[in-house]
Amino acid sequence: MNILQVTDKKNEFIDMLLMADPEIEMIEKYLDASELFVLYDKGEPKTVAAITLFKNGKCELKNIATKKEERGKGYGRYMIHFLCEHYSSQYDIMYVGTGNCANTIGFYESCGFVNSHIIANYFVDRYREPIYEDGVRLTDMVYLKKRLDSEVDIKRVVDLALEAGRILLKNGAEIFRVEETMRRICERFHVNYVDTFTLSHGIFITAENGMSEAYTKVKNVPLSSPHLGIVAEVNDLSRGIASGYIGLDEAWKKLREIDKMPAKKSYFQIIAAGISSGTLGYLLGASVPESCVAVGIGCLLYVWIILSKRWNISKIVVNIVGGVIITALALLAVNCPLWDGIQMNGMIVGAIMPLVPGVAFVNAIRDIADGDFLSGTVKMIDALLVFVYIAIGVGTTLSIYNNMIGGLSL
Repeated sequence: MNILQVTDKKNEFIDMLLMADPEIEMIEKYLDASELFVLYDKGEPKTVAAITLFKNGKCELKNIATKKEERGKGYGRYMIHFLCEHYSSQYDIMYVGTGNCANTIGFYESCGFVNSHIIANYFVDRYREPIYEDGVRLTDMVYLKKRLDSEVDIKRVVDLALEAGRILLKNGAEIFRVEETMRRICERFHVNYVDTFTLSHGIFITAENGMSEAYTKVKNVPLSSPHLGIVAEVNDLSRGIASGYIGLDEAWKKLREIDKMPAKKSYFQIIAAGISSGTLGYLLGASVPESCVAVGIGCLLYVWIILSKRWNISKIVVNIVGGVIITALALLAVNCPLWDGIQMNGMIVGAIMPLVPGVAFVNAIRDIADGDFLSGTVKMIDALLVFVYIAIGVGTTLSIYNNMIGGLSL
């Protein structure tokens, strides 16, 4: 089944709407100002519904009709469930008006509606011809109402929150940010009983709907390189959800788009790595010639990093070989007659920056400061091991060079 919103040529569905409201003049009064939805099954329209929206957080189901030969198959109930969930992000209560027919009233009550109020003689005063349903003449309009937050599926909400947390954690967000985002999303959709436990590479979440029904899910999140652009996009999305501007379905769609956001172009990353190597080296005491050489070393180093990602090379190998590349290129520059008087330490300090896990290191400190000792410690150990791998690459290269040349002045 598939439900689509009709924005133009609404009159094409007048015949179906007339099954629930027998006077075309009454339908024309609200059709243009209403939002129209059609349920299709196997490409054929089965059920149609018109919704009128009000500014006070209320909406009304003005018309819902299913083809006579398709009734009793659950199409109407499915449409009502969809509409309640669809409008739950912006509206609090949905009303529906129907005649004084016990079967129809019972149907809406089975869908979660309760009595609201009655308009006496509505069908007598407003319709030219008498209307009968199940052999009973309709006289009064019976209004029922339903709180839309009761229609939200707790599992879908928790899955959405978990997916947002996974994307954040995968791309370098702090533990507190991940947990706060998941709580915001759950609270927005009225899932208020939520417990989360987040590690550096995993998320545990449990939610209850207040009726002793719990839903628990665990998600493994392998460590990967950060993408702060994605973190910023998920943050913006969570604010939109919390403010009520984004519904459940739209949030899922946007999350999938954010998760597929590509990284910056390779050439942009290479240039940025070179510039950061040179400028940071200069800030840390390198001379201008040494900083210029560091720019070139940083660019070549990042070519290796990009290739290693494509080939799925272990992080241990990436950082050790990266240290070797930096030191080897710095040694070539020192021994090049074009640059007299340059020192290795300035070039190495600058060119090493693209390998330094600055985001992970800072996040580890923030997690520990926030009391997330386990996650902070894991991230800290991971960052420190990267420093060790780089040092192994640099130290091994210098050792080999010293043994081969017989001495080196830094």
